[in-house]
Amino acid sequence: MADLLRVSIKGDQPTGEVWSVNPVFSIGGDFGAPVSAAQAMTIATAIDAITIASGVLAMFPSSTRIVGCRVEARKLDGTLESLAEHARGAPVGGSASSAGPLQTALVSSLRTTHPGPSGRGRLYWPAMGVPVGLSTYRPTPANMSTYSLGVKTYLSAIQAAVDVTLDGVALAVWSRKDLELYVVNSIQVGDILDTQRRRRDATIENYTVQTYP
Repeated sequence: MADLLRVSIKGDQPTGEVWSVNPVFSIGGDFGAPVSAAQAMTIATAIDAITIASGVLAMFPSSTRIVGCRVEARKLDGTLESLAEHARGAPVGGSASSAGPLQTALVSSLRTTHPGPSGRGRLYWPAMGVPVGLSTYRPTPANMSTYSLGVKTYLSAIQAAVDVTLDGVALAVWSRKDLELYVVNSIQVGDILDTQRRRRDATIENYTVQTYP
């Protein structure tokens, strides 16, 4: 019987880059049977039917797209019970008008009542479309409100889509060290842009060479 569902929101970028954001949801309530492959596909299909929150799409330029999702039902020790992959009928591109470096990310920090690193998680969202101020190098408070609300809205919609098939679903931090799930009670989105190195896996760098001296 699976204890959690790992959802990978999958996307792509120009030049063959791919990315994913991977929230985890605990399975509770009176659900007491293994998650079948058919149920995993039902959940993946439902997630891809969600209208993406405008605040999330505001972080992406149009060339950064959400293309589908992967759903994995796992036990606390990581044992895979079932999985499904689903592709959106039409990829959804961002709405931002600017485009920054490929590895730019905005981080949403997941907080729980459990103390220490085991009770905290991070989700890295592509943020190539997030503008920053000339004097602060930070997004404006108004934009941060839009982004953070978008993250909450999208994750809440995914949780609701999963809960249709399974019971007692909650966004959680998965501690493999503790073999435990800690339910998230707040999401913090910081206003300093981060980088995630794995966001540049496929792009080949072009060099401009100057003879010297």
